[in-house]
Amino acid sequence: MTPSSTRRTPALAAVSQGKLPLVPFSSPAGGQFVTHTGAPILVSLANKAISFDCQITYPDRPRLKNFTALYFFVDLQNQQSPSEQIKCPPDLGNENQTHTLRCLVTPRLPNASATGTYYCSVVWPDFQKISKGVFILVRDMGYRRPPQGSQQLLLFCFTGVLTVLSILVTALLLWRKKRMQAPQKHPAQKGSDLSAHSQQQPPDESVYMALQHRDTEIVQVSVCGCPRE
Repeated sequence: MTPSSTRRTPALAAVSQGKLPLVPFSSPAGGQFVTHTGAPILVSLANKAISFDCQITYPDRPRLKNFTALYFFVDLQNQQSPSEQIKCPPDLGNENQTHTLRCLVTPRLPNASATGTYYCSVVWPDFQKISKGVFILVRDMGYRRPPQGSQQLLLFCFTGVLTVLSILVTALLLWRKKRMQAPQKHPAQKGSDLSAHSQQQPPDESVYMALQHRDTEIVQVSVCGCPRE
């Protein structure tokens, strides 16, 4: 729906410029609401279709039947996008009753920069209503399998590490087994071997005993006065 009046109002001026303020204009009459009917947070991949509903409620009054439904979003840097018009189905309700329209919004999500809070806005000739907003997280891409070459390289590296570890463990086990099988002498047996070796080899005479024996011979020769045979 589009306003039939050609009078320039603040709301219509904002629409013509492609942007709408986040602060709604004051409404001269109550009973107008713009709300969301879905989840407050949505997640989507880039260039994938995702939709949310905006519900417009207003009383049956002639001047409220002409309005423009729009949507816009505010990104993570608090920058507002231009407004785009929403196509709403006609209301087939009876007269003198409150009208409720459900407008489907399918925003364009080209890349991750489209992440932000999306608002629905309804502009009447002399005032405007804005919804609370729904946050849409846009991801550039989903899960991607690594290239085939990377998979083979990781497989070879993993196999090599396992091979080296198995060789080291095998060598350690063999060394430990060989050490355990080697004959070990008991301390008592070692002591007996040393004592037997000492008995087989007589102890050498000390230098002092040898000199004492030599002095005794010299004294004997001098007493006898004759050479020793």
